[in-house]
Amino acid sequence: MLQSVGILCAGTLLVTGCGVKEAGEEKLRIEQIGEVSDGTSEDVEDSFAEPEKEDIQDSAPTEEAGKAEGSDKAGQGEELLRAQIRHYYGGILSQIIAARQLPDGELDTSALDNGFGGMADNHFAVTDIDGDGREELIVSYSNACTAGMFERVYDYDPVLGELKDEFCAYPALTYYDNGFIKAEWSHNQGYGELWPFTLYRYDAQSDSYVEAGTVNTWDKEIREQWYSGTEGQPFPDELDTDGDGTLYNICKEGEECTYAYEDYKYNKADYEAWYGEMMDGAKEIKIDYRPLEYVSFADYTPDYLKILADEAAKERTDTEADLGLLILEEGRFLDEAKALLSEKYGVVMEQPDPNFEEWTVGLHDGKERFTFEALNAGHIGYNEERLEDVTVFGIYPGISVDGAWEKLKAYGFYASSYAEVENCLITGEGFGNISIWFSAEDGVVTTITVGPYCAFAG
Repeated sequence: MLQSVGILCAGTLLVTGCGVKEAGEEKLRIEQIGEVSDGTSEDVEDSFAEPEKEDIQDSAPTEEAGKAEGSDKAGQGEELLRAQIRHYYGGILSQIIAARQLPDGELDTSALDNGFGGMADNHFAVTDIDGDGREELIVSYSNACTAGMFERVYDYDPVLGELKDEFCAYPALTYYDNGFIKAEWSHNQGYGELWPFTLYRYDAQSDSYVEAGTVNTWDKEIREQWYSGTEGQPFPDELDTDGDGTLYNICKEGEECTYAYEDYKYNKADYEAWYGEMMDGAKEIKIDYRPLEYVSFADYTPDYLKILADEAAKERTDTEADLGLLILEEGRFLDEAKALLSEKYGVVMEQPDPNFEEWTVGLHDGKERFTFEALNAGHIGYNEERLEDVTVFGIYPGISVDGAWEKLKAYGFYASSYAEVENCLITGEGFGNISIWFSAEDGVVTTITVGPYCAFAG
């Protein structure tokens, strides 16, 4: 799987001249909606705000129409936020697959390195598991030694631009609709048949899970003596009031958990009463886990970029000859770009080096106006001056640098934080993103290079 990932991403690192990020060099970058903002809710809402209009009473919308319009905008905003969150999670999953790293740490890849299965034997899910109205990313990593196994719950807030690690435990978890998680221990370190577990509850104030109690048991048939030092302690039959030969150690929230002889003092009825009060009829949530491989989240980034493109297109009338938008569509964008330029604008395609068939130039009026490199994911270059209405995400040679940035931000581009050159922008770091780089003289764009992009390959 890692090899195929390299094919998807490796070539795109070379085409922009933006520099390559060291895997795990820094936390995943916060992706902004439209222009770079301070992360306030107003920025999200402004992405969909209409231009101000004159207040003409005769043509004012009805109250019902206004409500419907507001509902539509709210729906659009929710759709974009959901897509942006998944886009961000796609970056985390890309980092795990290609760089074998979490946003905040290393992975135990010893099993993978020694041929015991692949990354796709692990799983993930994207769902609102804590009930806060926003989807979380669950990463279940079990293809490792026991100590290296884990299941984590990440929560990304696109308004604040913050990623939070809400929860992490051994991957033997049961999620419930009341915000609780039952986490079984990796080993049964107790003295009973009941597998020890810890209950966690979601705390909305801290946006994380806190311990709500821990349970393990002592079965008389398994061990009649509790060994402490040189003297054994007998099973306390006097505490076993129901006579089933089992005592429970229940460590409740706020108590200091110990596993001493005297802590095994509860009977089954005590346990059932406590557990019933905690769960209060909660039902198990069935998680739709997917294999940890690119195909499982391949639609996250395209869906996000398509929504942004649709919004940006509402302000444009010149999208039919936009070479950048071809990259957003499925298919062979290099071939489509060549066909568009040849058939509509008379651009002549040539391969100047017979030993480098992957390199094509597009000539117009005898000048090399376009370049196409077909290595790996491929890229397009647009040089010198604008050809009629041809653009790349709305920009073209001759546009001002400020104007280029403004147009690109509408398509989700932001400054690459690890670029080696100026004017390098990306839409994200995971698979399926796009990078664009342009050179400029005296504040005017002269050359544009664009292509698919992934930061976690090389």
